[in-house]
Amino acid sequence: MRRNLLAKRILTVSILTALFAAFLIGPAPVAAEGTGTIVFDYGHGQKNINLANTTDQWLSDNLTAMGYTVVFDEDGITAADLDDAVGFVAGSIYGDSNGYTSAEINAIADWFNAGKKFMWIGYDSDYSGAYINNNMTAILEAVGSHVYGEPLSVEDPYSSAAAPYRAIANVTGTDPFIADIVEGVGKILMHGPTCLYGSTTGAEGEGVVALETQSINNVYVLLRFGGSATIVNNDLIDGYAHQEGDKGSFVAATLEIGAGDAGNGVLVVSGASPYGDYRPMSEAEYYDIVMTGAMNFVSRTIDFGMNQAQAADNTLLLAIGAIGAVVVVVIIIAVMKKK
Repeated sequence: MRRNLLAKRILTVSILTALFAAFLIGPAPVAAEGTGTIVFDYGHGQKNINLANTTDQWLSDNLTAMGYTVVFDEDGITAADLDDAVGFVAGSIYGDSNGYTSAEINAIADWFNAGKKFMWIGYDSDYSGAYINNNMTAILEAVGSHVYGEPLSVEDPYSSAAAPYRAIANVTGTDPFIADIVEGVGKILMHGPTCLYGSTTGAEGEGVVALETQSINNVYVLLRFGGSATIVNNDLIDGYAHQEGDKGSFVAATLEIGAGDAGNGVLVVSGASPYGDYRPMSEAEYYDIVMTGAMNFVSRTIDFGMNQAQAADNTLLLAIGAIGAVVVVVIIIAVMKKK
């Protein structure tokens, strides 16, 4: 009698474990489909005429070949601009007069928070005050991001392109979830960058953690600087998780899933701009140094994020759990019959 009762308990626990297995092991990457419109912001000082017909065009061609519609918006961001878009990419803003208006920030936040959207926000260093990073922070805070750029600079005297402020990120994330993004990636130019910190509360300067040492649920580190990277402070604003003189392999880019009010957006944050700017992360070569996998990294990150956002629901997770439950039940029944 006791043996039968024990067997029933084991069966019940096994079924429950299998049903929740998908949630315990985390999400599975979504296969690329290449659909939807991606808006790149060119209206806030990001456009570099020397890159518009070269590096930026190559990036656009790559994404178009994947099946996306690419739009470079030069007239400011409105709700209508984003109405049909699935993705929005904003590079670091250059120039004191190029900041986003509150209406633009609200339009971006409302669009993203509606759900199933992909967004990449690129920062820059605090050098000379010409880069308006607080605008990037305002956008991220409006969508509850768990990652923000530090009001600092990162320099690297060893892993760089002929000058410490032209730092190179040469360490990629190791989580299997983002393996397809970082495969073959060796060097990414982070020209005049900052590093990133985490916020456990989803607000600037709150619940602050250093992402090098502490993880946050649903946040994946894509890139890190080399171990000789050094924090520099070019103004009177202190950092949150890092301070001037700190050295280490600081986080340069992250991917967050389950973002936004709807809980199904995908958000990438980087310490430099992925396109445009003076020199972007997609740059293939600089000062005779080949940036291994740079264009692939930017294209793949956008592709991955676009597809992950559009397929962001629990269907896949529930399917995995159901399959697991069936398998466990079949095995247990077979064992019990033998006994």
